[in-house]
Amino acid sequence: TSATSPRHMTVAASMMGVKEVPGKGKSNPVIMKWVKDLGLEKIYLDDDQAWCAIAWQYAMLKAGRKITLETKDRYDYLRALQFQNTKDLRKIPVGLAAFGDTLIFKRPEGGHIGFYIGEDKDNFYVWGGNQGNKVSIVKIAKVRCVCVLRPDYISFSPQKYMLNESGDVSHNEA
Repeated sequence: TSATSPRHMTVAASMMGVKEVPGKGKSNPVIMKWVKDLGLEKIYLDDDQAWCAIAWQYAMLKAGRKITLETKDRYDYLRALQFQNTKDLRKIPVGLAAFGDTLIFKRPEGGHIGFYIGEDKDNFYVWGGNQGNKVSIVKIAKVRCVCVLRPDYISFSPQKYMLNESGDVSHNEA
């Protein structure tokens, strides 16, 4: 609930289940509205492109959190790994990741970005877009995490959530 969650996590929860539409030129209008709201419609043309960074930025935008990159290349706003370079969030050690933190992962041919939901001994449970072609929660190996980012909270104290191991581990969120 909004009383116990950071604003961006309340927004993220409302986005759960949004799916891309398969096939070139057949994009989900909800995802394309996110793209437009982010001002990326000239470079992001359909939801066949990776859209984890779109979903993550949209949740942050709707929560009133500014995210900027020091780049002249607008395409960097589509590249999950580039968000390691934002000055709007504070880097923290991977071992301190907690609910609501942003997790950035390496994956074959690129990166992935999402929010920490919980963890077990070896994996993070991650909210993200373009996970199985939808906004969902998946389990990703901790060893793939290259960066953890945390906003400066005013009235929320991040907590770790240890979960029982269950489900398959995602190996490629594309």
